[in-house]
Amino acid sequence: MPVVHMTRSINAPVGRVFDIVTTPSNWTRYVTSLVDVKDLSPDMPKRGATFRWEYKMFGVRFKGKGVVTGHVRNKSFGLSLKGKFPIEESYDFIDKGGSTDLTVKIEYAMPGKILSMVPDKLIEKLNSIEARGVLDKIKTLCEEKS
Repeated sequence: MPVVHMTRSINAPVGRVFDIVTTPSNWTRYVTSLVDVKDLSPDMPKRGATFRWEYKMFGVRFKGKGVVTGHVRNKSFGLSLKGKFPIEESYDFIDKGGSTDLTVKIEYAMPGKILSMVPDKLIEKLNSIEARGVLDKIKTLCEEKS
């Protein structure tokens, strides 16, 4: 599985960053390729909570089920998206006393058809662009004035 690992400093308290990242209605706001999240279990976003998702990459839509794999308030958050295009995401939050360092790790498993048509270097580059975009959008959302 290709892995992307990046960190961004955000000028917002860790609680605000954590709340924005873990609120399901924000997921499609900061994950560009995630086009829909629905059927959220009532305990969302706690560990074990489930949902259905739809992702679009290379013009192809993928659907599947997701589960929250980690949820430690102001420390870490994780998602596992299962389907034909599985994704593992983890977010680590470091409190910097008024600002936050947010690290995202995203692992993608490319479906065979797409993998055979797209060179590995291009996949790595696209995944890096996606991760950078996720962090940039989270930063913008967190630093907006309420």
